[in-house]
Amino acid sequence: MPGQDHHTAPGHTAPDDTAPGQTAPTHPPPDDTTAWLTSHGWYPGRDTGNTLAPHIARRVRDFHDQGEELTPTHTAVTFLRTYGGLCLPLSERVRLVTEPDGGHVEIAEDVADLAAHLGQRLFPVAYETDEGSVHLVDETDRFFLLHPSGTFYLGTGAQEAFTKRHRPRPTLVDAWSLHAHRPGTSHRPRTPHQPGTPHQPGTP
Repeated sequence: MPGQDHHTAPGHTAPDDTAPGQTAPTHPPPDDTTAWLTSHGWYPGRDTGNTLAPHIARRVRDFHDQGEELTPTHTAVTFLRTYGGLCLPLSERVRLVTEPDGGHVEIAEDVADLAAHLGQRLFPVAYETDEGSVHLVDETDRFFLLHPSGTFYLGTGAQEAFTKRHRPRPTLVDAWSLHAHRPGTSHRPRTPHQPGTPHQPGTP
């Protein structure tokens, strides 16, 4: 998805001031994020169980069809059990839907490239309804936004990631400015991505 200048970026990108071996600083989420979540179906202790298993399997199948392996991680499954199946308004016309198989389909290569750069497996956990942007989480609970204008770091932990998308005009960090957690990780070459047709919610 990088390199598509005609799309509107989801926020302002911050300069790359992350030191080697460190991630961008995190900040505690404001109370209004929790209120936003609870007013749209979330509650403490929420557990969807295995209700999203077919959605997970569908995204795994999509990646396999594109020649990439995708394995549900503990962080992704935990997020989906806690927050899966929500439809959260980002604006009057845009919704953040916490299902792993929505949004753009042909993202496997982009996700694999970013995973290789970060040294962490990634898994899709949500999507946005306007441009098919996909939310990803890695094994250390860092969240990323795969947007047509670029790939952005949303923070560590679900609450911080939700706050970044809920807050008007957030400051976002380019995900490629972050450094791998695992030394010696080989980087795959980055290739521009042309987004495919977005999945429509509820279609097979």
